[in-house]
Amino acid sequence: MSRKHAYLIEAHKDDYTFRSLLRMLDYEFNDIFIHMDKKNVSFSLEEVSGLVEKSRIYFTERTSVVWGGYSQINAELLLLKKATETDCYAYYHLLSGEDLPIKKQSYIHDFFAKHSGTEFVRFEKEIFECSNRVRYYYWLQEKTGRKSNFWSKAIKCIQIVLRVNRNRKVIFQKGANWFSITDNLARYVVAKEPWIKRVFHDTVCCDEVFLQTLIINSEYKNNLTKDVFDDSNEMFMRLIDWQRGKPYIFKLCDLNEIKESPMLFARKFSSEVDVDIIDSVVKLYAE
Repeated sequence: MSRKHAYLIEAHKDDYTFRSLLRMLDYEFNDIFIHMDKKNVSFSLEEVSGLVEKSRIYFTERTSVVWGGYSQINAELLLLKKATETDCYAYYHLLSGEDLPIKKQSYIHDFFAKHSGTEFVRFEKEIFECSNRVRYYYWLQEKTGRKSNFWSKAIKCIQIVLRVNRNRKVIFQKGANWFSITDNLARYVVAKEPWIKRVFHDTVCCDEVFLQTLIINSEYKNNLTKDVFDDSNEMFMRLIDWQRGKPYIFKLCDLNEIKESPMLFARKFSSEVDVDIIDSVVKLYAE
């Protein structure tokens, strides 16, 4: 098994945060895989490739990703397929282009070496409370995104009247879509793509459901970090604040909180909101 890690980045902006993230991941034992949303017409593969010196950088097929659509799951699968076809990695970390590591890469690698075989995936409550996401067909989701329209509402109302329940035989779970998983689980997910597509195509917001559902119905549920349903940041080692935002965007005044956190990664950051916190994190944790 390689001691290298694969960083899978799902991004839609080639901005200061994204480029800072790449520089922080530039480490001899990292390979970086990028899915950049196809809607970003100004993105330059050559220019971005030049930002790293120690890591190898790869790009997936570019697709248009829509909020809540299957296209979000598909982007993650494209990243996992590209990475598993490239090498066997100790861990695969899914990040957004608005995330940053908040520990040095040597520390992160040591952490996962000490917890080798553990799957870092966050689960919420034991009882799945978002059944509408998987019960009905959302045929227009890739067109409507966050904004529903008359037809999408009408289609759902008809299904409610008809008592549609398309996935009644599946045990579902929900959590965060970001993860750090082993090579074995990464390859298991890729192998299950036909099932994933059959069950989750034309659902809504199931990038937060499909991986947890796969795990809870497999032997990999025995490899999770702790009590499965405690909905804690420790389950996936990411500092995310949903109390102050959706999620909260960190600012320079939060630097001490970041420094004191035992988490390995944090989201989210925006150079449009506060570029100083990005520069400070880079200064602290770049190798």
